[in-house]
Amino acid sequence: MAVFRVAFAVLGLSGAAFGAPLLPRKNTAPVTPLSTAQISAITPFAWMTNAAYCSYSAVMSWSCGSACQALPGMEVILTGGDNGATPDYYVAFYPAESAIVVAHQGTTTDNILSLLDDAEAILVGLDQSYFPGTSGMEVHDGFQQTFERSASAILGAVQSGISTYGASQLFVLGHSLGAAVGLLDGLYLHNHVNLPITVRFFGLARVGNQAFANYVDSELAGLYHIVNDNDVVPRLPSTDFGYEQPSGEIFITKVGGSIYDSCPGQENYNCAIGIFFLDDSTSPHDGPYAGVM
Repeated sequence: MAVFRVAFAVLGLSGAAFGAPLLPRKNTAPVTPLSTAQISAITPFAWMTNAAYCSYSAVMSWSCGSACQALPGMEVILTGGDNGATPDYYVAFYPAESAIVVAHQGTTTDNILSLLDDAEAILVGLDQSYFPGTSGMEVHDGFQQTFERSASAILGAVQSGISTYGASQLFVLGHSLGAAVGLLDGLYLHNHVNLPITVRFFGLARVGNQAFANYVDSELAGLYHIVNDNDVVPRLPSTDFGYEQPSGEIFITKVGGSIYDSCPGQENYNCAIGIFFLDDSTSPHDGPYAGVM
């Protein structure tokens, strides 16, 4: 079975270089632990994201082991990516929820092209051809380039799936680099698809500046991005470089633990950003998330 994998360590992106900011944030709003039922509700999204790491043939036939067994009946509409410059993804219809699913894999160690996306950490303007009327918003250059390589194909597959299956909602999911691309996908699809959108991300790196984070908050209500304890990736690139996470963090307080805290606001110091940088690690990035590796 394909598993979540991480390659940020290969780049040498340590916490000392990209971790907690030099000056503390002031958001220390109290957290609220999720209930057992709320944590269990994350599990299907983790399996859907996990399936994006399977081979094209396994995804198309929906025979990718535990992930596919956990989600019977999935009708795959499109697979794409090259496991390199464009990480693999799929678009499918999930009849149990009458939902179109868009799921992206993350960065892999077996293709150096994927690493180049994460290395291009320069903030650039949000592309007006995809996001008109968003002046002042800046995003990670590599993430935006990766998004643009698949955005049109994904939108076409989503629209086709809605027409074919009569879906009533849309799920946009991703892990690692796939979470960053998925965040841009979620915003783009929100502007083109008239369906409720659920966005769930695992190990989401910072994607853009403060104005962009505010834009995400205003457009994608109910977004969750789940952080696994001292995983360094959600604190990359540093806020010292102008980056900011959107709201919606769910913080797993211990790897493999059962306490998942809902963290109000952006960059809540009771959650991921409050981890001392010397405790940063890449190993929690692979999971588990709600019981899924």
